[in-house]
Amino acid sequence: MPIDLLDEEEEKVLPPAISEARVKPYQSRLQALDEAERIHEMITNAAYAMDRSVPNDMLAMAGPIWFGADRPFQAAREAFAHIETDIERWEQRLETERSQLAQAVLCVRPGDIGASQRNGALVRISAESISLYSTEKRVTFVISGRRFRKDGPLGKISETISFAVDRKDE
Repeated sequence: MPIDLLDEEEEKVLPPAISEARVKPYQSRLQALDEAERIHEMITNAAYAMDRSVPNDMLAMAGPIWFGADRPFQAAREAFAHIETDIERWEQRLETERSQLAQAVLCVRPGDIGASQRNGALVRISAESISLYSTEKRVTFVISGRRFRKDGPLGKISETISFAVDRKDE
């Protein structure tokens, strides 16, 4: 088989900046993600504040004195364990959505080779994770992975390439 017919890994040269036009088709998805993260943060803060408010040894002693065999505090602690599992599952789902949204906007997937200019030098990485971080003022897209050495092969050094897009008042 001629060598010309073999698939070769295509290198994606990343732009120096991400334009608003590239993010615009995903605006409603980004807003939904922001809202889900706000709700998650509110529930997490409320749940962990409730859990830390009374120490376990105090509950073990006070519960039976105040309520007898019913032990509502113990039931609340057990319910919290269930809520904690739900919160962790929600965190994982939010991270998955951040990654999928960033991959859609950047057109980069794990395993892709990305190249970008940094301080006048070309930096090439093998993408291992792609995500985004959103605030009221900007969205930052992040590609992390191992850097290729100057002589070509994949190296051991981890590298991050990031792009920030300022948000307009919506």
